Amino acid sequence: MDNNDFYIGWMPKAPDKFSQYVKKVTLILFVSAIVIGVELALSQKKFDTGNFEFGTLTVVKGIYSNTPVPNLKIISGKDVWGNYSYITAILVGYGKSGAEGIIKTLEEENKTLLDKKEIILKGTLLYNDGKLIVQIDANDKPLVHIGSVTTSAGLLPHAKDLGIQSINGEIIDPKCYFGVMKPGLGKPHRDCAIRCILGGIPPLLHVQNEKGESNYYIIVGPNGEKMNEAVQDFVAEPVKLKGKLVQYDDWIVLYVNADNGMQRYSYLQEHYGKDIAACSDKCYK
Repeated sequence: MDNNDFYIGWMPKAPDKFSQYVKKVTLILFVSAIVIGVELALSQKKFDTGNFEFGTLTVVKGIYSNTPVPNLKIISGKDVWGNYSYITAILVGYGKSGAEGIIKTLEEENKTLLDKKEIILKGTLLYNDGKLIVQIDANDKPLVHIGSVTTSAGLLPHAKDLGIQSINGEIIDPKCYFGVMKPGLGKPHRDCAIRCILGGIPPLLHVQNEKGESNYYIIVGPNGEKMNEAVQDFVAEPVKLKGKLVQYDDWIVLYVNADNGMQRYSYLQEHYGKDIAACSDKCYK
């Protein structure tokens, strides 16, 4: 090595070859850091399109029903064939609470039952993936108007039996999933989801196919009873639920027996049992 290339820190200036080498390495590291950063950013799971209109109250009008969970069927008109166009919103309470308590208080204050009546509510909207949630808060005086009992068959929820099925998915709480939290599913959200569900928010089963398309099932007991406590140990984990499916308008309800209708799901365990070594590479794709 040429003695002129030797560099000591107290020297006022580094030799030309040494400084060129440092500049070259620094440039390579700088470019590599940018490339790695971009690749990591692109590989991350993107935020979903869920929306929570925090601080904004919206007035909605529809047919209230207690079955299968508190909900409001919001009619937007009729299509060309004369059928009603609508979206059914699940009602939830403020914070980590369901809507049952607020609905009961409103019924007591007005000395009337709201089931199957046309009502006007004001609340905060949450929406994502074609589903709508309405948060109602007692402090907002949410009940604007109570109409008469609805008797039209086209307006009342229509039930369609879909038979007994086994479905794999993840149990979520709809309030956080459809807009309040991002992400609103998976292990990072497990503790929050459990507390929301135990607070009375109805649990849902989220199912996603290979194309990334999602479907959602309201989880209730065999006779329509609440399953909030029964599902708490299965929240945010892969599960297999077996029960009767009934479609109520634009929501599907899964009637599950807590004793034998719920179990954790593992692809490897289900397809290969204890012989995991027999699994080919496709199991990990």
